Order: sequence, then C-alpha cells, then structure tokens
Amino acid sequence: MPVTYGSEPPRGLNAEMRHGFEEQYKSEQFLQTLAEEFYFYFDDKRHKTNGNPTPEEVKQRDADGYYQPITDWKITKDRQKTVSAALLLCLNLGVDPPDVTKTHPCARVEAWVDPLNFQDSKKAIEQIGKNLQSQYETLSLRTRYKQSLDPCVEDVKRFCNSLRRTSKNDQILFHYNGHGVPQPTPSGEIWVFNRGYTQYIPVSLYDLQTWLGAPCIFVWDCNSAGNIVTNFQKFIQKRIKDDEEGNHDTAAPSPTAAYTECFQLASCRSNELLLMVPELPADLFTCCLTCPIEISVRVFLMQSSLRHTKYKIFFENSISERHPDPKNSYRANAPNVHIPGMLSDRRTPLGELNWIFTAITDTIAWTCLPRPLFKKLFRHDLMIAALFRNFLLAKRIMPWYNCHPISDPELPDSIITHSLWKSWDFAMDEVLSKLVVDLKNAPPSSDLETQLVLQQQEVLQNQKSSSLTKMNGNDQQQAQQKPGSIRPQSKFSATNLSTMSLANHPALQKHTTSRKSSVHLQQQPQQQQQFTGFFEQNLTAFELWLKYMSNVRNPPEQLPIVLQVLLSQVHRIRALVLLSRFLDLGPWAVYLSLSIGIFPYVLKLLQSPAPELKPILVFIWARIMCIDYKNTQTELIKEKGYMYFVNVIVPDFGLLSSSAGSASSFNNNNPLTMATPTNTKFMRQDHPYTQQFNGQLYHSNDTTDEQKAMAVFVLSSFVRDFPLGQKYCFTIELVNKLCYYTSNSDIPLLRQWSIILLGLLYIDNPLHKWVVMNLGVFNQLLASLNDPVPEVRTATVMTLKHFISSADDTDNILRLQQDFEKQYQQLQVPLQQVLNSLHQRQNQQQQQHLEQQQVKLEQQLATCQIMQNQLENIDLKRLKGQEINILVAVLPLIDDGSSLVRKEVIIYFSQLVYRYSSFFLVVAFNELTEDMVQLEGLDADSVKMTETQSVSHGSIFSTVWKALLILSSDPYLENRHLAEKVVDYILLELSSHKDLCEPFTRLERYLYQKNSKLNSANRMGFSSNPVQAAKPKMTSFGNNSTKKNTREDDNASLKSGLSLGALFRNLGFNENRPTNFDNDSSKSKKNKTNTPISLLGTSHGTSFVPPTPRYKKITEPPKLPFQSTFLDYCREYFQEPQMRKPEADEVGSVEYNAKVWRRNRNENIINETQRQKKLSLCGDWSNKLVTFDNKTQPKLLRFTQFEDHVAVADDRDNITLFDWDENKMLSRFSNSNPFGTKITDLKFINEDDSTLLMTGSSDGIIKIFKDINSNSSVELIAAWRGLTEMLLTPRSNGLLTEWHQMRGALLATGDVKIIRIWDAHTETVEVDIPAKTSSLVTSLTSDQLAGNIFVAGFADGTLRVYDRRIDARDSMVRRWRSASTGRANCWINNVHMQRGGYRELVSGTSNGVVELWDIRHQDAVHSFVDENENSHQTGDHKQNTTTLTSLQVHEHAPIIATSSKQIKIWTTSGDLLTNFRNAQNSLGHNVANTLAATGITSYSSNSFISSMTFHPHRMMLAASNSHDSHVNIYKCVNPTLNQIY
Repeated sequence: MPVTYGSEPPRGLNAEMRHGFEEQYKSEQFLQTLAEEFYFYFDDKRHKTNGNPTPEEVKQRDADGYYQPITDWKITKDRQKTVSAALLLCLNLGVDPPDVTKTHPCARVEAWVDPLNFQDSKKAIEQIGKNLQSQYETLSLRTRYKQSLDPCVEDVKRFCNSLRRTSKNDQILFHYNGHGVPQPTPSGEIWVFNRGYTQYIPVSLYDLQTWLGAPCIFVWDCNSAGNIVTNFQKFIQKRIKDDEEGNHDTAAPSPTAAYTECFQLASCRSNELLLMVPELPADLFTCCLTCPIEISVRVFLMQSSLRHTKYKIFFENSISERHPDPKNSYRANAPNVHIPGMLSDRRTPLGELNWIFTAITDTIAWTCLPRPLFKKLFRHDLMIAALFRNFLLAKRIMPWYNCHPISDPELPDSIITHSLWKSWDFAMDEVLSKLVVDLKNAPPSSDLETQLVLQQQEVLQNQKSSSLTKMNGNDQQQAQQKPGSIRPQSKFSATNLSTMSLANHPALQKHTTSRKSSVHLQQQPQQQQQFTGFFEQNLTAFELWLKYMSNVRNPPEQLPIVLQVLLSQVHRIRALVLLSRFLDLGPWAVYLSLSIGIFPYVLKLLQSPAPELKPILVFIWARIMCIDYKNTQTELIKEKGYMYFVNVIVPDFGLLSSSAGSASSFNNNNPLTMATPTNTKFMRQDHPYTQQFNGQLYHSNDTTDEQKAMAVFVLSSFVRDFPLGQKYCFTIELVNKLCYYTSNSDIPLLRQWSIILLGLLYIDNPLHKWVVMNLGVFNQLLASLNDPVPEVRTATVMTLKHFISSADDTDNILRLQQDFEKQYQQLQVPLQQVLNSLHQRQNQQQQQHLEQQQVKLEQQLATCQIMQNQLENIDLKRLKGQEINILVAVLPLIDDGSSLVRKEVIIYFSQLVYRYSSFFLVVAFNELTEDMVQLEGLDADSVKMTETQSVSHGSIFSTVWKALLILSSDPYLENRHLAEKVVDYILLELSSHKDLCEPFTRLERYLYQKNSKLNSANRMGFSSNPVQAAKPKMTSFGNNSTKKNTREDDNASLKSGLSLGALFRNLGFNENRPTNFDNDSSKSKKNKTNTPISLLGTSHGTSFVPPTPRYKKITEPPKLPFQSTFLDYCREYFQEPQMRKPEADEVGSVEYNAKVWRRNRNENIINETQRQKKLSLCGDWSNKLVTFDNKTQPKLLRFTQFEDHVAVADDRDNITLFDWDENKMLSRFSNSNPFGTKITDLKFINEDDSTLLMTGSSDGIIKIFKDINSNSSVELIAAWRGLTEMLLTPRSNGLLTEWHQMRGALLATGDVKIIRIWDAHTETVEVDIPAKTSSLVTSLTSDQLAGNIFVAGFADGTLRVYDRRIDARDSMVRRWRSASTGRANCWINNVHMQRGGYRELVSGTSNGVVELWDIRHQDAVHSFVDENENSHQTGDHKQNTTTLTSLQVHEHAPIIATSSKQIKIWTTSGDLLTNFRNAQNSLGHNVANTLAATGITSYSSNSFISSMTFHPHRMMLAASNSHDSHVNIYKCVNPTLNQIY
C-alpha cells in the first residue's frame, strides 16, 4: 500500500524565485524573446551531408525535376555556317508552263517585281534576281550569293560543282524557283531549260545531290514541291544502302552521312498548286522566308475586318486608285503600306516589329519542338535559324489559301494555332495604328505616293549597307532622316538606375511610368518613344509566372522573349533582374536558359561599364558557373571577361600599379601590410599578370560582401583545373585583397571563397607559391584555422593542402623558365619592327600609336625578365620550411568538433603520405617494432631506449602517423574509414617494399600469433583488463590540452593498444567480428558466440548502426591522394535558391505547416501541464501507466518534452526509443562505442521542432542522431571527442554533459579537472573552466534560461557554482559542502536546477541527504534526509547504511523523487508525499533466481532502482530496477476522481 504524507503536516512551499532570477522575468524583451525566437542546432547543410556533394545517381534519377541537366547546351565544333547560296530561277517570263492553267487575273509579282512593268523580259528577270538576293541578304550578309537565271542543265551542273569546291565542307543554300517550268515529277525530277529555251529538261534529284554535295539547305518554291521532299529522302536512303553494299557513289563530293544533315523547305504538298491570288506575290512562300514583316502586314490588312474603316487609308493610297486601269482593278484590294525604319535598327518601327517577330517565332519553336531539334534548327546556323523562323510564318499564312508548306525535318502543326500569333497580330495593330495617326496628321502633299516611294528606296538602301544586328543598341547609328519622311524619331539609351540588391531592385517595380520618363543621351536629351508594349507586357507576364507558377518547374513560355529583351537598353535591367530570379529557381532553370542561348548575351554584357549591372551579372554568372564551369573558361579569356569579376573584387584594381616602379607602391591604400619583395613589380600591370579591362577601371566600391563572394566564386570556377586561367588571374592586387577579405570580412561566404581562390591561384605552380609566401599570406591562412565557421576552417585546410610540394616542382620551374624565354624572344620581333617604324617619317597620330605599342611591348619584356629572376630566386628549402609550419598548425584540428573539418584534415594527410611515402614507411615500421618490444613485456628502460634510438623518434612524420592512428578511431564513420584507408596504404606499401618486406612479414606473423593467443586466453568473453585496453591514447595537439596531467606510464601502456588496434583492423585479423556495416541481426548473433572479447577497443554492439549522410563504403584498394569533394559541395550553395524563403519558412508549404503544427502542439502541452502542478502534490504517483521490455539492463532514461517518446540506454551501447502512448518500440540502434565503454549521458536537442538525440559515452565521445523514430531513417549527423583526456577508473562516471538550447552551449566534463564548454554554432571549444579540485565530477546542471550559471557536484561531497561571464580562472563564484560530508564514502549523487517553477537548485548525496540551495547564500536554504536502511554483511557484523541511488527533480512542479529500493516523492519543502516499490516484472525474478542458482549472489530482494527520470512537463515518472530489463512509467492520477491527467 502506498504511504501518503509524513508524520507531520505538510510544510509551506517556497513562493519566491531563487537565485535572484526574478529579474529575468521582469524583462518584457527577454520574455518576448523566449516566446518568439527558436534556436536550432546541428541542422545545417554540413550536418546533412558532411561535405559530400549530391551523388550522381540522385541527379540522374532527379525524382522531383530539380536538375534536368542539358549538358550539350554549348554549340562548339558541330556549329555550321552557310557560306554560299545558289539562287536558281526558272521563270521563262511570258510563257506559262504547260501543266498549270492559271487564272486571270493571277499572281505575277516575283520578288516584289511586276514583270509587266518591263518591256524586256531579260531585264525583268535580272531585276527579280537582284531583289531576291537583296531579300536574302537581310538574313545573312556574310553569305556569298550567286544567281542562275533560267539556266540549262550544263549551267546547273557547273554552277553547283563550283559552289561545292569553294564552300568545301560548309553549308550551301540552294533556292529553286520553278514557277516557269512544269511541276516536279513523282519520280523525283525538277525542270530546267535547254539552251534555246525550246524544251523543258528534267534534272534528277540524285544528280543534283551529287553536284551540290552536302550539307545543304534547299528551298523549293514551285508547284507540287512535296514530290521533291519525298524523293530527296528516298535518294538519301538509296545512297546509304549502296554504301552498305559497297557501291559508294565516287562522284559524290561529300560522305553519305552528310546528306542526312540536309534541310528542306517546300512551298506546298505533292498534290497542291501555288496560290494565284492577284493581291499577293506569286512567290508568297519566298516572301514569307525572306520578307516576313512586309508579307505579314499585307496579309494582316487584307484579312482585317477593319480594312474599310480604321485601315482604309492604306487602301486609298494605292496606285490603282489614282491611275485607274481596268486591267489592274484587282490591285485596289491590295494595301499599299510601308513601315518606316530599318530591319537592323530596333529603334525604328520596322526594326521593332522584326525584333518582336524574332522573339515570337523563337518562342513558338521552343515551345513546340523537341529540345534537340530546336537546337539543331535555331542555334547551329544563323541562315538556317532565320529561314526556319520565317517558315513558321509560312505555315501559318499559306494554309489560308489552300497551300500547306512542308519541311524536312517535319514541324508539328501545333505551330499554326499557337497563341503567340495573336500577340504578333496585336503588335502589328499597334504599329499600324500609330502609322495611321501619322498619315492622317501629315501635311497635305500633292504626291504622297512619290514620298512613300522615296522612303521605301531609302529603307532598301539602308538595308543593303547595314551590318549585322549588334548586342548593344548604342552601337547602332541612328539613320539620317530625310526631309518630309513620315518616320518618327526614336532613340534608346540605358536607364540611370541606382545600384541596389536584387531583392529590391527598382526594375522589379511596376513600369507604369516608364513611357513618361525621359532618357538622357550624352549630348542631347530626347523623349523615348515606344511603338509597342509587347516586351513590357511579356516581362510582366514572366514576373507573374515567377510569382505564382515557378514551383511547377515547367518551362515558362516567355523565356525566349526575355532573352530578346536583353537586346534592349530600356528593359534590360528589368529583364536581367527577372532572369536572375528565374535562375535562382535551381539548376533546371540555369540549364534551360543556357539551352535557349543566354550565354553569348551575358558574356557580351561583361563589356558594359554600367555599375547598375554589376550585382545582377555577378549573380547570373555565379549561377552559370555553379553548374558548368568547364564550358565557360575559354570564353572568359577571349573577351577578358574575367576582369569584370576582378574589378568587382578589387574596386581600385590598376590604381596601385600606376605608380612608378617601387615595390612599396603595391601596398598603397591597402589595409594589409605585407613584406613585398622589391623584385615583385612584374606583377603590377603587364600581361598576363595584370590586365586592364578595355582601358576602364572601376574605382567605386558599389557591391556588397555577398556580391563580392559570388564574384570570388566565379573566379574560383574560372581558374579551377585551368592553368591558363590561373596565369591570367594571378595578380598582387587580387591576392592582397583576398587576404584582406579573409581576415576582415564579416560574411563567412566571402571568407570561405577568398581562401579557396587563394589556394587555386597557386596550386601546382611553384612561382605563385613563392610569391604568396613572400607576401605573408600564410600568416592569415593559419589564423583562419581558428575561424568560428567550420566551412571556413575546412576551406583553409583544403587551401593549405595545395601548398604541399610536388615531386615535379623542379621540372615545373624549368618549364616556366622556358616558357618565359620563348615569350621574350617572340616579343623582340614586334618591338624591333615598332622601333624601325618610329625612325621613319610618320604623322602625329601614327607616331603616338607606335609609341604606345613600344611602351606596351617594353613592359611585357620587362615582365619576362623579372619572371625569370623570380624563378631563379625560388628557394625550395624555404618552401619546405613553410610546408612544415603549415603541417604543425593543421595537426591540432584532429580534435576539431566538426567532422567536416576532420575529414579535410584526413585528406590533407593523404596528400602528405602520398608525397612523402618513404618517410612514413620508416615511421610505421619503427612503431611496429616498438609495439613488439612492449608485447614482449620488457622493462620501461628498455622500451624507452628503443623509442629514443629510433630513426623516426621526434620527427614530424611520426607525429602525423600517430594522428592518423587517432583518426582511424574517429567517432564519425566516414572519417574513420578514410583514415583507415590511409593507414592501409602505408601498410600495403610496407608489405611490398623491397628492403622492409621481409622483416615486415615476420613482424606481421608475430603479431598475428600474439593476437591469436590473446583471443584464446579470453574464450569466456571477459577481458583481463577491459578498462585499460579499451582506452586509446588520445594525444592532443590543441591549446586546451590537459595532457600534462596524464601519467607517463599510462601513456606507455595505452599507446600499444591504439597502434595494435589499428594494425589488427587494417591487417584483417578481426574479420569475424561484427563491423559497423554488419547490420544483419541474425548474422551478428550467429557470430557472437564464437567471437571472444579482445583487449582491443572494437565495437561490441550487435544492433543496427546508423549510417552517415551521403556516404557509402568503398571496398576498393586504397588509392592516394584522396580527392576532396568539399569544393563541389561548396559550389552547390549557388545552386540553391537565395532570393526566396527556405521551404520551411514558406507559408503554406508542407514543412511550414508541420512546423506550425508542432509549435501549436507544444504550446497546448505546456498550457495543459501547467494546471497539473497542484495535482502533483495530492495525486497518486504509484499508478503504473505502461511497461516496456528493453531486452537489456536500462541504465539511462530520458523523456522527450513534447513527443510521446522515452529513450533508454542500456549498460552496453544500445539505444531504444519507445512510444509510451501507443506502447510500442519505435527504433533500436547502436551507439557504436567500443567494448569497455558505456553510454553515460542522454540529451535531447531542438525539442521545439525536430528532435535530435545526443549521447555521451565514457570514452569522451559525443554523438548526435537525427530521425530517431525509425531504424530506416536514423542517421549519425555529428560526432566528436568532447573530452580527449578521459581517465577510465572503476568509479568513473564517464562523460557528463549539460545542454543549453538557447545559447547552443554544451558543457562537458567527467574524470578530468576541467569543465569544457563547446559552442554548437562554431563546433569548437569556447572555453575550458578549471574545476578547482582534484575530485571527480559526478553531476552537472545549469540555468536553462540565461545560461550564465552552472553548478557541478563532486565525489568529495562538494558543490561548486561557476559563472561563465567571469574569466575562466576566476569563474568559480561559490563553493558549498554538503552537510553529509562528515560521513564516509559520501559523494554528490545528482544536482539539478529547475528549468521552470521557482528555479529550485536541489542536490542529493549518496547517503540520502537532500539539500536546496540558493547561489546568493553560503549555506543550504533547506535540507532533509531520505532514510533508507540497507543492511549488508561485513564479516561477522551486520551494518545498516543509508543509501540514495537516484535523485530527480521535476522541471516545473515542486516535486523531488528519490530512490533506493523504493521510490519516494517529496515536496521541495521536505514533506514525503508517497513512497512505493517499482513494480518488478516476473522475468526479473526469474533472472535473479537463475543468477542465485549459478552461485552469483544477486537476489530480487536486493534489487534497487537503477535509473529514474521525470517527464519535463507531464506528471509522469519512469523507473527501472537493477537485474531487470523492464521500464515502468507512472502517471499521477487524482485518487478522488480516479482520473489520469
């Protein structure tokens, strides 16, 4: 029966806040911070990946479409050019072909020429040929055009053969107009003439293929053109079949495979005739291909329902109206309109329409065609792209007249009905509407037709003389406007926008006032006129897509249009900002943009000096380089585009080099003071080490550190694995500025990438290493090894690894000397030529130009000379000395708290081992010899003499070898395997060494035999000295080491355990033992019976071992050096969205909703449990809620705050998670601590959101697991040595921790003389606070709100209070001695400070004294004794002792629980509320009886409470007994209502 209350009435409870903490609750700001701010730790990307990039199989699977790679986005070798064009016109004007009956009137205009206007048909066809050539020249001026007018067969053959000879393997355009000859035959023949024009002569397509060769693009403008397309393919198949049969056509000038790359555009199908509408040209198909704007406008007006109203003016101005002619009456239905401007000038109406047409047709093709076909047709050749783009118009227009154009390759019919054609009609309507207004407002003219004709001639003349369209609108010169022209004036220029971040860029704002804003030119301000709102409207549509549709990851329709908008200076800023937001969506968006053709545009924009473009271009280029840097490196060199990013990083680049030649000029205005050698002036200005950016230097620092970080990343990608890029980028100014950012920037990303770029600038280049070393850069780099950000420390280790010398350094120096000597000789020739020219008479301009060339060449010659001097001055010994200094600085990082840093240290060591393998072979052999001497049991003097006489004694390589052995037992799985591979490599090399092979084999055999004896001596499964053998020697290289307190004899005995354990693992002597990857329970149990427990510290767990993220063990033989994946991992940062909130913060997302639900649940639990405090004083605590069977003896119990879970750790290495609400086990896994150690602490982290489990073991290891709810999801995300100098003794408590969630601080202590505070943000030691006693720490607690005060209990019965705000040496502010310390064998069992309530600080001693403390008082404020009388026999006397096995304090309720054989519930005032025995399972009795029967004295009557814990909020208590695997959970109930709360 439970006993309720004590002999006296309950005393009053404390109602005042302890320790003066009430001030915390008076601060509204502090309370608001507690309620609103949530701090989470160990959830960064590095913990989820350990620095491993996304595996390739994940990218290939791409389940959510995040990558969608398009690796062939760049058009390189397979890009073709159409160099020649054959214009074959078979018209025979005046004579109609016999197989076609034409209507009357009929379409007769060819190339906008009416043959009836010419009396001589020969002149007419010549004019048609000239016009046709002019029309094609608007598509490509670089193509050589040749005409063949009404040719005979011989002329065609000679004509084609000549074109193929001159074109070689390039592409030929073959245009065939067959309006004056019969239709092509179904068998594949076209028609030409005989010499007398008396007969039609057929020409076989097979012969035409033979004459022209391949590749070609054919344009067939004739009746039944489909016959040609069909038979053309048949003849190609025939050629392929002949080749397979060995009958290759020797007359063909091109290989057969080239014919499959031919393109065909045909005007109609096989059974169709060309249209004969008199209002349209007879060669409508050709007009669509060469004059798309004119024919579109004409057809639009003819089809418009407003032709008799709004557009009536265009039909009134027709010639037929003023000069009536019955024969030409049909022409009154044809509009007479001329769009003013030039096709190549986007500032004119005609140019803007052409620009819009290009954007629309590109978009239609991109949305309707497969990506490979789109790239083939629209991105390989300018002529093919233009023809196919205009062919889309033909497919739309000509079906209206019962004519259906076809092509090869065939295009889908969905092109005809695409929605963007309506946008094209709307754009034409806008331009025509403005033109109507201009015509109506034009002054009256007697001869308006003459004016229009003059204007048209002007347009044609400008089209002939204009060059290709250029990137920037200001590169085009405004065409001179003739008097009386109706063309409106228009000029475009860049808008003057201030530099802002992309997130709040002004270009993103509504552009409703853009038409009203004035645009200032350099000389004369002029109002900007826009003819259409097409691009602005589509930018708005694209912005809306980004806002509402970007999450679907489907290509936006407006993307090709945005690409065209980049050509406009008016909308360029806005387009670039929107493009940046699109690229920010992920790699799929970058690949998509590159496949469309964005790269040439953004490459050209690097030549722009506009400061407002800097942040946008840097962002865009960072996105491009993060997915494909190899395809961009050479392009950045061609245009010196890399200098754009150099000027972003070094805003004053080039200013320092303008000084005279003194070396001190390098440090002018530079925050760094570096010892620059006097002979380093070669770095300042001359090629290739200093380049000016087109004579323009950026002096203003108008970019943020984040943008500079992106620029540094772009340069890092540029020089990566690219020696030429390294050569061009390496400058003193850049190195100094990077060094400055490394030590002064507050942005970790900039520090990280600055360090990475420094390493990439000198990797594999002895000259650059020498210069960097003389600049003192390594002083800054070594200081960065202590950076608070783990990624920065990792980047520093990777950069320092690049400094390790190479065996080819001498050869590299000689090669560099030869290169500079060769360059020096090559520069002598042009310099001599310039000097000779200067002696001759020249005008002033030529003289000045020659002098500039002379100065430039002389500077380059001086550069070569100084470079050679620098190479001669390289001291390899000094480089070696710096290498050793770096190695000494890196060694302490083996104890770093971040597994990412330790992993990079192992990779650094692998490079070192590979470079100096012979030294490590000697060191390893000597270590094996010393281990053998110790195994022989020699005295200490002999062992010491053997060590001191070793050739490797005291060497740096011996220290690295010991560090590798320490890392081979790293708690993080991936790191351990990497370090083991390095040791494997050394041992394998040792076993194959020509001199050491034989003694190593004998030594190996001896160690194997010794290991077998050890195994046979421990067949019962118990070790003779498990504690000592399990603890390896943890040599610490850090400043916080306490190795001075370690005894030398312990080091000597433990050293052998470490090296032997590594050797036996690496030599495969423990293959029958379960490894970390042996997760098969049945297999582990099967092997367990035959596996002896060795002295070696191997894993003894048989449960599932949680893996580490993104790691798979590779069983291949070790291959050094390891290649670091950290750089690829860092690149992925720029693939992730930066302009939008993370998914977990995006309102409405699954993660966000889950987070909100968890917070609401947490608040409900807190509100619910606060009302239960009163129940805890009057309720029944003996009500058992649930019982779990842990299968092994529970040693630690911990409830989660808000989940219905309880974690149980046993006396071995197993952790089990139970759900107490559903009464089931969720997961069970191994902590993987070695045999001889145990789990000594459990803590939960981030309980407000996704809970993490932290474990501490008696060997000083701390591990953190995530997703512990299931074995299928649990992962080890962090592991490190919390204490490196743990001393395991029989009374050892192991590692004790105290976690502070708000500050992210972890207090760790144990059998050491310090209390170490780890910072979870930086994963480094914040401070080591001396314990100020030699007694062992037994318990630890802290203030969970402010986190400044913590209290430790010790084995001598004392308690000490420490304040973190004071210097570590004076941080102990209070020392208490328990009132029970006069009794023998008394220690502090537990001390705990409440998280809530009145913040009671309670301690309990092993003899049952419970005391309450206030840090403001010297003595305990209250105390009472739990009098548990335990009897035990000592000789002939029976003694009674008071023992306390466990003490727990509820976090919020005024309740204390103590236990020995019974559980007692007390109030904080010392009143006993209830006591009861922990229910023991029947299985526990059976176990006890079995042990008694075997002679082991252990009875159920002597069973005691081994572990106990309160729920942090609920009125629940968990407890377990010794010799019992069950855990009982009790919940306080109201005995009156019989209700469980």
